[in-house]
Amino acid sequence: MIKAAVKSLDLVDRIQNFLKGRKNLMFYDGKRDGLEENIAFKYFYSSPKNALDFINIDIFENPSDNIYGVINIIMDYDGGYERRSSDYGEIKVEKIEIRGVDKIKVELLLNKYGVSNIESAIEYFEGYIFNKTLI
Repeated sequence: MIKAAVKSLDLVDRIQNFLKGRKNLMFYDGKRDGLEENIAFKYFYSSPKNALDFINIDIFENPSDNIYGVINIIMDYDGGYERRSSDYGEIKVEKIEIRGVDKIKVELLLNKYGVSNIESAIEYFEGYIFNKTLI
């Protein structure tokens, strides 16, 4: 069951091992660290593209609407990003403004396949951020 997988230490360890060596890597346990109610755990680390931008990986406690987690980043807007679908889930792109500066929020809404193949989903997301295209 995927619900059991999001709670499993195996998934936590797989993500931890895959992200080993990333700058500013932090891990938060949902309940222990007081995260939002539906977040089982979260990873937070500097983007390989720009160390001042941070990538978040949230895995949900109770998946809904076929969304088991999300990988996202908020970064400077420089065009070229668009909403797309992938095997790992839908990519949502939203232009936002923070303190008068144009930014962009890019999210990969992880489906069941995305969580089951989390290493590939992370690699895919980072490639999308680097290249503005699908890898």
